[in-house]
Amino acid sequence: MSASEPAVTQGGSAAGIGALARPALMVAAFGLAGLVLRLAPGLHGLMSDTALLRGGVWGRVVFLAVASLFCAVGLPRQVVCFAGGVAYGPLAGAALASLATLAGAMAGFGWARGVGRAAVRRRLTGRMARLDRFVSANPFPAILTLRLLPVGSALMLNLLAGISGAGWRPFVLATLAGSLPQTIVFVLLGSGARIGHGWQAALAAGLFAGSALLGLWLMRRLASGGDAPDMS
Repeated sequence: MSASEPAVTQGGSAAGIGALARPALMVAAFGLAGLVLRLAPGLHGLMSDTALLRGGVWGRVVFLAVASLFCAVGLPRQVVCFAGGVAYGPLAGAALASLATLAGAMAGFGWARGVGRAAVRRRLTGRMARLDRFVSANPFPAILTLRLLPVGSALMLNLLAGISGAGWRPFVLATLAGSLPQTIVFVLLGSGARIGHGWQAALAAGLFAGSALLGLWLMRRLASGGDAPDMS
């Protein structure tokens, strides 16, 4: 579950914040998992046993290939980010997880664009048709906003952007920028679990809250200008 379809655009701030409860629970669950891995007898060694992944260029190529496929088929990219933090630390982990996220997103975008784009667009109705018009009319701000919101399906956004009028450049740039906050959140949780820095978990929680609120604010601005779809 990554930034994608908004749950609310015009339903009020209370409803929008309520929609963040599930992703907030996911952040808490990953933080708890990291704590268990660190403190449980016999499990902490699992996080240090990453010699294959950390084995120079080849290890990073293996991680990037597996992680890109993981993201391309719509599996939770938070797992990739957490694993990158455990294996490589905050900086290299965030870089590799970002590349894997982008590669997976581009695979979905390219596949959707290449398989009957016009025919699929003609069959869109209701909510998906409104999202298609939204993304086509405002490709960069729309995709950026939907990526920042930690709800919905990232795979569905990749496919929708592919069949919409969005170009490759706004899609790539908005995906990189919009996905980065969540990438950093889960990389920090993974890195903090391995080395035991509690401040990284606290920073991750603050960044998650800030990026989610920014996404809600952007969506409300688009809605007030009549650009965002009414998802109610």
